[in-house]
Amino acid sequence: MAHTFFNHNSNYQVEEQFDRDQFIVEIAFAPDDTQLDLLFDTDADYYPELIENLESGFWQHMICRVQAKYDGKVMGEAYLGSVVAETPAKWLAEDPTQVDDLVDSAIDEARSEAVRMLEILKADFLT
Repeated sequence: MAHTFFNHNSNYQVEEQFDRDQFIVEIAFAPDDTQLDLLFDTDADYYPELIENLESGFWQHMICRVQAKYDGKVMGEAYLGSVVAETPAKWLAEDPTQVDDLVDSAIDEARSEAVRMLEILKADFLT
């Protein structure tokens, strides 16, 4: 289950949209305002570079949301917080395995939701 902040964040901007199976997949990003020292090891060698690049605006700290939609309804979704990259497009290009995992997760959830809805509709309208 996704954190409430991920679900209720209204700042998502769609970066990519495409068809997969019966669904339209949207990949969107929003700023991740979570306190950095809660997410990253402040003693790690990379931490000063992380802070410098985020404060300068060279890197962005983001949440990635993937939604699988059918007929305009969100049927499945997946989230990943603490994405750090220059831009959403660069992260999508540089980390395709993680993106594919998020898409697969959203599609799996969407299929399960579609089957669940079909069973309820059959019970309600065909019996």
